[in-house]
Amino acid sequence: MDHGRIAETAAEQLSRWDAGHAVWSIEMGGLGPGYEQAIQVLAIEIIRDEISNPLPVDEFGNWGDATVSRIDTKDESGKFRCGGFSGAQVGAAKQIAYRFIKDGPAKSLASLTGENESRKIQVSNFWPRVP
Repeated sequence: MDHGRIAETAAEQLSRWDAGHAVWSIEMGGLGPGYEQAIQVLAIEIIRDEISNPLPVDEFGNWGDATVSRIDTKDESGKFRCGGFSGAQVGAAKQIAYRFIKDGPAKSLASLTGENESRKIQVSNFWPRVP
């Protein structure tokens, strides 16, 4: 498997992520690495939970909310494992997950042109991990 190549499907992206490889994604946060990683972790977990389900047609509604509830839990010390998602992070993660399931990462990333192309990033499950 060529790990520098962008995954064609959401399933391939998930497989690479689970194997601990860096994957290509879209920067959505712009507020620092912790904020961005939380978005990327949530997007991957939404893909995991929703990949076999029908995609919403008109708007997201509560699509992906069960995933948010599943992973935005507190650890034994009372701290949120992913920092406690903001509404903006949830919306951004849903956008990535939706596009990656619908069109695949390669096609989604190819749609970024010009200045937006700088939003292509590599991320991995190294930190933080979802238990």
